[in-house]
Amino acid sequence: MKRSAFAILASVLAAVTFIGANLASWKWLAPARIDFTGNGLYTLSSSARRVVERLVEPIQLELVYSRDVGADFPAVRSHASRVRELMNEIAARSGGKIRIRETNPEPFSDDEDRITTAGLTPAPTDGRDPIYFGVIGRNSVDDVIAIPFLAPERDALLEYDLVRLIAQLDDPAPPKIAVLSSLPAYQGDGTGEGDAFVLREMRRAFEVIPVDPSFQALPPGTDVLMMVHPAPLNDWQAYVVDQFLLRKGRALIAIDPVSRVALATQGRRALPYSSLGKLSETLGVSTGPEAVADRALALPVQVDAGGGRRTVEGQPLFPAVPRALMSTSDPVTMDLSRAVNFGAPGHLIARPPAGAKFIPLVETTPQAALIAADIAMNDPSPRTVMQAYGQSAGAQVLAGRLSGELKSAFTQPPLPPVQEDPVLAATEAEERGPVEPYVSLSQEEAQIVFVADADVFDDAFYVDPSNNSPIADNAAFILNALDNLGGDEALMALRSRAPAARPMDRVDELRASARDRLYKEQQQLEALLADAEARIKDLETRSAGGAVRTPEELAEIEQFRSEASGIRKQLRGVEREFRRDIDDLAGRLEFMNVWLPPIFVSVLGVGVFFWRGRRRGARS
Repeated sequence: MKRSAFAILASVLAAVTFIGANLASWKWLAPARIDFTGNGLYTLSSSARRVVERLVEPIQLELVYSRDVGADFPAVRSHASRVRELMNEIAARSGGKIRIRETNPEPFSDDEDRITTAGLTPAPTDGRDPIYFGVIGRNSVDDVIAIPFLAPERDALLEYDLVRLIAQLDDPAPPKIAVLSSLPAYQGDGTGEGDAFVLREMRRAFEVIPVDPSFQALPPGTDVLMMVHPAPLNDWQAYVVDQFLLRKGRALIAIDPVSRVALATQGRRALPYSSLGKLSETLGVSTGPEAVADRALALPVQVDAGGGRRTVEGQPLFPAVPRALMSTSDPVTMDLSRAVNFGAPGHLIARPPAGAKFIPLVETTPQAALIAADIAMNDPSPRTVMQAYGQSAGAQVLAGRLSGELKSAFTQPPLPPVQEDPVLAATEAEERGPVEPYVSLSQEEAQIVFVADADVFDDAFYVDPSNNSPIADNAAFILNALDNLGGDEALMALRSRAPAARPMDRVDELRASARDRLYKEQQQLEALLADAEARIKDLETRSAGGAVRTPEELAEIEQFRSEASGIRKQLRGVEREFRRDIDDLAGRLEFMNVWLPPIFVSVLGVGVFFWRGRRRGARS
């Protein structure tokens, strides 16, 4: 065979082999991935894989994205790419059980009518056409569940939202969460404008049923009872909760010796503290009367420094508990990645009954101290708290789990409250319904999560008001607990995934270092500038009214103006100092990313050229 013909045949065979290998790898190696992203953005958690791989019936996920409109919004366009790639990863892990399709709806088309009927909501734009960006899921029995809009600011919850949608299509009946609270933000069902962020998030995964404070019975079919700073319970209500805990054994309970959110939102009508009353005998868990302060975990807050200035100081009464002080073995906390912010929390005192055990989930550092409740109620400044900061009380338990067998605090059912009005008495009797027989011991193993703080549920402690997104893992902690208690533990690891937008940690460190180094100098210069400007204004005011200024006054005004100009130059120099280290870092990164690779390749090429030249010279 001629050399030219052989070369052509070899080239054709190489091309066929290459194409065949690509087709084969696309089919056989679809689940294989290597994820080089720092936060593992495209690596499914083990819990997500468990949900996806256990599917029996096929599911279709339809990504609806107005690609032409979205191209004008960089944040949406970038998030759409991430959604698309994550959905493909989920499909690759499903063994063919999940099929993906994408729709780009045209305005006023049949597709637009179909997706709006399925539950997608468009986002308005400055242009003429709205933007659709959501997911429609369908199972084999024609159940349709939609994620109405995939907002980029929910990036950290993207995997959870998608996998939860799949889990709902696999088992469409959500757990029922009965919510009992004295806080207005937790007395709705998650659809009201004033409802808390957590309540709105709960609505996505659970059936939320608010419980009236005057309840006679818990809602039928309740899977989990959530008590957030409850009002005092009468004997009958305590008995109803006691029997639920013995029969069902699933509850999330938050009690607080000092509820700042109640004091801030309800004024004189506020219930400043909460307790379990007689239920403490059933559970063996209560809170101490003091608030916990921890200077090592103090959350930065703005305080009035006088003269109209605001400074940032750490508030020991607001401990921001990091991941390192949470349980690494309990599913509620093991996958959290950020701090959980507390506000003047209490501390849990656990004396579990025989047959039950109590495990701490969140603790303070050993430097924590106990502060009198009356001090914590009066909105003390960080300095006031530090003045009251006594001897360290050791590490305090802020959240924990009680599991095992419980014994009723009642020996027999109490009598329901007597209602003299016969109409109201009949209504209450109808609300109570048929009373189940009294039980004295747990019928199912109890799993109850306790939190010694109601403020951990308050939006103000962890939600950024500028974009309504969480800046701490308060919501993740609460929702993990409900997922765990509600039965589907596979969704817990998905709530606290790091967002795709990674913070510039090194830049933040440099900025903080520069601020610490130059803050005092900047303050002094600003004070001098304010003083100089005030003197100039005073001299000009005295000279107003048409009076002729004396040479001394003119010279003094000119002197102060010169001083003010000099101070402004020094302030600009301080501002340049703030930027200097960051600019140096940017220069180094630019050199390493733009110039270093071609320099390295060029040097390597020159080295190879000379090496080959020397080898040819040695052979000759």
